[in-house]
Amino acid sequence: MASELQVHGLPQALAQALGMGSDDELPSFDRVMATAGDRPEEDTLPALVDPAADHFGPEVARRRADVDTKHRRVVAFLQALGYDSVVLTRADSIAWFTAGGDVAQDLTSEQGSVALFINATTRAVLADNVQSARVFEEELAGLGFQLKERPWQQDPFRVVAELTHNKTSAADAHLPGLAFEHERLKALRRPLTTLERQSLRALGRTLALAVEATCRNFMPGETEADVAGHLAHRLIREGVVPVELRVASDDRLARYRQPSFKAAEIRRRATIAATGRRLGLCASVTRTVSFGPADDQFQAGHTLASMVDATCIYFSRPGEPVSEVFRRARRIYEKFDHPHEWTLDYQGSVIGYAPREIPLLPDSPVRLQAGSALCWSPSVDAARSEDTVIIDDRGFEVVTEAQNWPKVEVSVKGYPIPRPGILER
Repeated sequence: MASELQVHGLPQALAQALGMGSDDELPSFDRVMATAGDRPEEDTLPALVDPAADHFGPEVARRRADVDTKHRRVVAFLQALGYDSVVLTRADSIAWFTAGGDVAQDLTSEQGSVALFINATTRAVLADNVQSARVFEEELAGLGFQLKERPWQQDPFRVVAELTHNKTSAADAHLPGLAFEHERLKALRRPLTTLERQSLRALGRTLALAVEATCRNFMPGETEADVAGHLAHRLIREGVVPVELRVASDDRLARYRQPSFKAAEIRRRATIAATGRRLGLCASVTRTVSFGPADDQFQAGHTLASMVDATCIYFSRPGEPVSEVFRRARRIYEKFDHPHEWTLDYQGSVIGYAPREIPLLPDSPVRLQAGSALCWSPSVDAARSEDTVIIDDRGFEVVTEAQNWPKVEVSVKGYPIPRPGILER
């Protein structure tokens, strides 16, 4: 085993935070605005659609082609299972079918503010009169949808009942008279299309930059909630919904492997994990910052987590059973005297239009599929290693790759796989 997996180049201390002093030197103005002021060189917030413009531009054409691909997948699903139509009501389902339409009832709602009716020849939006104009002008213009509008005060499922009357129909939610097919419909999201890979790549870069900028700019003595606020500011201004924010100060991650952010002050280090959503797609990333050199125990834990992470990424190949990848990860834990560490935390998931499309479990019969996005996230004591990757027959792509950040190089079967190191300030 030792000859197959080695770690090189443990991270060195980096420069102190740019332009910032200690707590007693902080200026009196708004700290959130001060520490959130390092915008990316290019604005990544998706541009607002002009409802008066034509809908035949290249961006709309790419989205429409993507919607056409999704429609063909749904038609194949209908034919295979003998359904006449399908109704989508979940926000993630609608975002998938519409190539990124933002129609959730609120930032974290699973329910859409509209519904979709799809059969072999038609795709229609079922909306009330309050939502219809915004949805068609800002989210779905030029994508080939019809509109079935109702007054907002009427029963929202009346139109569904009329469209599916005397038909055999399925839905992604429990609706009267319709077959519940959420899991099979969710499977249609894989593999990712070309447009989805491009969108996920852009999201991953934005998310990584936001987390890393947050790590470089907060000060000792700030609370976990302070830091979560800085990060949320950075994400929202780039059009990224912070689906999940976890800030663990010092050793809190060792006690609670999935901590939320609290009023705990950060003294020595912090591990920041974030899941962001944009255009319906999700990506996850974790980074750790230390004020001064990390102690030996934490460094060892971080190194082992990086080794497990690199092993999982290397062996995550199309057609490979999840259980086999998991077996190799467990061997690394065992080799370095942490045989039960994997039982203390979730080890990862398939990610996409939901933060956890499919959990990656030790005895899972699932085989990995080309064009899938994965997020392995092993933790050891208070340390975690996590990035979002896309796998295909050519290998893997880390869409949340560390930018201006120290790295640990892990060699698996002689192949170097860089993993994020610890930023020392």
